[in-house]
Amino acid sequence: MPASEKRSFVKGAAILSMAGLLGKFIGMFYRIWLMQLITPEGFAFYQSPYSLYNFLLVVSSAGLPTAISRMVSEQIATGRNGNARLVLRKARRILFLTGLAASVLMAALAKPVAIAIGDPDAAPGFVALAPAIFFVCLLSSYRGYFQGHQNMTPTAVSQVVEQLGKVGLGFGLALLLQRYGLVWGAVGAILGVTLSEALALLYIALTARRQMAGQSSLPAEAVNAPGMERFYARLFAIAVPVTIGASMMPIVSMVDTALVINQLKAIGYAIEQARALYSVFTGAVTSMINMPAVITLSCSMALVPAIASGLASGDKEGIRSTASTGIKLAFLLGSAVAVGMGLLSRQIIGLLFHSSLSAMQQDVGGQLLAVMSVAFLFLSIVQSTTGMLQGLGKPIYPVYTLLCGIVLKIVLNCVLIRVPALNILGAAISSLCCYAVAACGNLFLVLRLTGARIDFGHFILRPALAAGGMGLAVCAVKLLLPLLGQTIVTILAVGVGVVVYCALALLLGCLTRQDLAFLPGGGRIASLLGKMHIRL
Repeated sequence: MPASEKRSFVKGAAILSMAGLLGKFIGMFYRIWLMQLITPEGFAFYQSPYSLYNFLLVVSSAGLPTAISRMVSEQIATGRNGNARLVLRKARRILFLTGLAASVLMAALAKPVAIAIGDPDAAPGFVALAPAIFFVCLLSSYRGYFQGHQNMTPTAVSQVVEQLGKVGLGFGLALLLQRYGLVWGAVGAILGVTLSEALALLYIALTARRQMAGQSSLPAEAVNAPGMERFYARLFAIAVPVTIGASMMPIVSMVDTALVINQLKAIGYAIEQARALYSVFTGAVTSMINMPAVITLSCSMALVPAIASGLASGDKEGIRSTASTGIKLAFLLGSAVAVGMGLLSRQIIGLLFHSSLSAMQQDVGGQLLAVMSVAFLFLSIVQSTTGMLQGLGKPIYPVYTLLCGIVLKIVLNCVLIRVPALNILGAAISSLCCYAVAACGNLFLVLRLTGARIDFGHFILRPALAAGGMGLAVCAVKLLLPLLGQTIVTILAVGVGVVVYCALALLLGCLTRQDLAFLPGGGRIASLLGKMHIRL
């Protein structure tokens, strides 16, 4: 793979990561404000519809953006640029129909599913969220098209539009409707999500229209052009395995929702208590884990067209190099989060959710976040390697590895949540085990298919040493707690941890000069480090 294409991959991942982090940062504070407004119990009504929503969204659209991205990148890599727009047009028609059908189905299933998860009062939220599926399906067609061009900016901007719309419209509608009860406050927030997806779709559709306006129309023979034969067969051959794999976690999320609430009730918790604990896990803790997950997910999205392009051009060395970079970044970020967020889990939950969660709920949230911080190390590997396998034309492989993890997760959920001493903590432990199984399987397959090798010292030992040094620095700062108070110490510890980890990662050579050359502004960083006599 040429250096320019690898640079496009890393730059694209960086753009998506920055936009995603900004969006998650906005979303995190939105969740804090929303939980304060409608209480943890009311927040459970906000979270409940997402189990069915995510499943139907995955079934209706998950594999097609990946297929669009891959097919567009293949057409461009082989010089058939005119066919790229044809891929979008054909795939968009399919997503229009699947999105419409899924939205209608979700609205129709609202009451039965709400009863099945043990909370019939949540049904109105399902109806309010249903139209969002239609908007997201169309939105994903444009995102796949731009990602196939390795142009991540429209996708990134649309993500920010989503979050800003969600905050402005969602919080406003929640504030307006919460006077009618917790359920309707949650419905107002959900309506804000639906409207924000419509705004993001409007933005990206207009962006695509402006880009295409300056291009010549498709030639009449484009439909039968080389590379477009058996279009739908090829599209679904890529999309169906991806969809199957992506649908597994939403399925288990629905099972989780029913298992967590119903099994907590089975060991003596009232429905209100079960809702509150479920909100701590899916609201407070998940929102924190989703912050760094944006980076690895962005890398995964950018890896698909980058590796697919290398595969189409027969550049095996480029594929190995890109795969190694993706794996390295996954280990670097995963180890930092596992140690840093794990050590500060209770302090972070207390700092951000002190006004919406009780002291007991903050303690539970801290324990959950500590476990999920370790789980993130494996999650980061799962996300990155899944993108690699999809780019290699093996989208069914992550399905098998994730299926093994999910089966283990369901079994452990049924066993661990019923242990009174663990209760909700059992759901976090089962998630950790699920991601660990899937990560090991994916990593083995990527190494086997690409021929990439993991240098233990460079990929694992050095990041571990950097993370260990960061952990010692964080623990030292925490000793100041009696003098400075929790808020100042937590903020200081986070800042010191980030600085120490970055410094140690550079000093220990976790990133090479070649890696830095492909990062935005990496040349300047390498030059500055050279002047400081830091050898890479």
